[in-house]
Amino acid sequence: MTSPDPHKKRAKSKGGHDKPAERDFSHQILEAALQTAVGAILIIDDHGIIQSANPAVTKVFGFEASELVGQTVNILMPEPYRSRHDGYLKHHIDTGEKRIIGIGREVTARRKNGTLIPIHLAVSAFETDGRRYFTGVVHDLSQQDAQPQLREQMLLQAIFNQIPDALLVTDSGGRIILCNPAVSDVFGFSPEDMIGLEFQSLCESPAEHDKLKALVAASVETLPFGRKVTPHPVLMRYRRKSGGTFPAQVMASVLRDQDKAFVGVLSLNRDISAQIEREEALHKSQRLEALGQLTGGIAHDFNNLLTIITGNHELLELELETESQRDLLTRANNAAVMGGRLTNRLLTFARRRRLEPVLIDLNEQVMSMAELLRRTLGDNLAFATLLAPRLWLVRTDPSEVENAVLNLAINARDAMPQGGKLVLETKNVVLTEQDLVGETGATPGEYVRLTVSDTGVGMSPEVVSRAFEPFFTTKPTGKGTGLGLSVIYGFVHQSGGHVTLESRLGTGTTVSIYLPRAAEKMSRPQAPRRPRETSGTSHGETILLVEDNDDVRAVTARRLRRLGYEVKMAETAHRAIDILRSDTAIDIVFSDIVMPGGLSGFDLASWMRKNTPHLPVLLTTGYAEEMEKAGEIGLEGIEIIRKPYASEELAAALHKVLGQKGADADD
Repeated sequence: MTSPDPHKKRAKSKGGHDKPAERDFSHQILEAALQTAVGAILIIDDHGIIQSANPAVTKVFGFEASELVGQTVNILMPEPYRSRHDGYLKHHIDTGEKRIIGIGREVTARRKNGTLIPIHLAVSAFETDGRRYFTGVVHDLSQQDAQPQLREQMLLQAIFNQIPDALLVTDSGGRIILCNPAVSDVFGFSPEDMIGLEFQSLCESPAEHDKLKALVAASVETLPFGRKVTPHPVLMRYRRKSGGTFPAQVMASVLRDQDKAFVGVLSLNRDISAQIEREEALHKSQRLEALGQLTGGIAHDFNNLLTIITGNHELLELELETESQRDLLTRANNAAVMGGRLTNRLLTFARRRRLEPVLIDLNEQVMSMAELLRRTLGDNLAFATLLAPRLWLVRTDPSEVENAVLNLAINARDAMPQGGKLVLETKNVVLTEQDLVGETGATPGEYVRLTVSDTGVGMSPEVVSRAFEPFFTTKPTGKGTGLGLSVIYGFVHQSGGHVTLESRLGTGTTVSIYLPRAAEKMSRPQAPRRPRETSGTSHGETILLVEDNDDVRAVTARRLRRLGYEVKMAETAHRAIDILRSDTAIDIVFSDIVMPGGLSGFDLASWMRKNTPHLPVLLTTGYAEEMEKAGEIGLEGIEIIRKPYASEELAAALHKVLGQKGADADD
């Protein structure tokens, strides 16, 4: 090998000076590799001048190495093959792709005696002292026995270049001596910048580096030379060129020479940050879904209890004689009403409350709340709106939108005790699959985004991860139920959208609600048909009460009798059908939906439509999802009242159904 070797990297000590021992050792390794290589290896500068050549050039080209140094590469590659070769080099320089150049006879070279031979040429580039150089590895394809080996090398080279994970080869001192192009995507460094870096500098902390060192140390001590071992993956955290950190799955193999000496490590490094985000999002979605199922079931049972409590309160009020007794009952009843509101919020989180969606313009919704929000926030907080023009319409429940905005505004106010700024923003957005990475259950499409941002104290990552869970709150005892964000989560998902939360300690919080764009346009609503005039009490009609819970059935019967109805009772839908088939005179059926015995209130209503179509029915339930099923099973328009209900609500619902019957009779 002749002339100085520009391919050699200089190692620096901590003080910035070369380490002669390391430099000499690296030079010796490189010299040994070049001298013993079976392929011709040439180093050429950016002007095409051959800077160095190894002894194998003599076997391939017939030139001595000393004859080639200082000559242009044209001596080995005449036209038109030189121009073709330069085109390959230009592609390599422009793209940085380390590709195989020349397959079969696509690249042709010339021997010293003038004969032309097909060659396989692999080229890579490097820089030193501010100049670019090219290393060319040449194999003579005219020797047929060499082609299988070369094809194998080409295949290995292609695999090395195309594998999407970062492949790093480090020497025994932990310095990177080889890498594949994927390091740019994983670490942010170019392959050229990676060469010479200490592997430890890529680790988030010394402790992370120790994980790999321990694995390598164990392998060096226990693995015999030549033994094939499947590496065990290690979870590590790396640092990108930008400074950000990420988790990676790392597999490492020890490299040994023919003397069984440890010479380095080959590691495959897979960025799993996106995978972990998806798993965390799925886990969070599953956790919230499980909580929703639990809270929905609890709310239903609680609604039955509240129906008994509020019903008996109303009946007891008629028996009280003193004002102090009525005051005690009023306090108890107010608590029951608050309990009803609580279950209502739980059902919203569980997506089991019946929404009443209409077409709305979120800009108009926000503007109508502006004065209320200013009063809520107080004088020490600045309030601003950024409303997009020509905002798309959405189909959603306006009362839930109002509750969501008000809840978020109150949270923001509490997060800014020393003052700050709250901004409400609307915008039309089109979300792609890429935008929704980590948002389990969300689908691409057109959305209207309503964003509420504050400059408050912010939340820690731990708090953000649990913010949508019901009853989770960071406020002091008695200052919050922990249902604000969970209710928003349930309402938005039930509306077909999704909600995101971004927050950092000291920088504030941003909550974005995405509601799907409505397909239809706003139209003038038609005036509702006026039902037949009815009074506030019964006209003596007979009602068939169908309820399986003994206590609910008893209190409901007393309330109905107070309203002036004659009451017949059945504990199951089967028993109700038997009564309807008899000669018993019934004017209206009032039935629970969820009942034992195999027939629900829906089944009873369907049977009545076929067998007693003249007879009206009113249904009730504490399960909001049951209310949503009416349209799915062909019972559109059926009246359903949700538990718990006041006597006034029950009376109004019964009169509405009876009024519809009267209107149908008039038609």
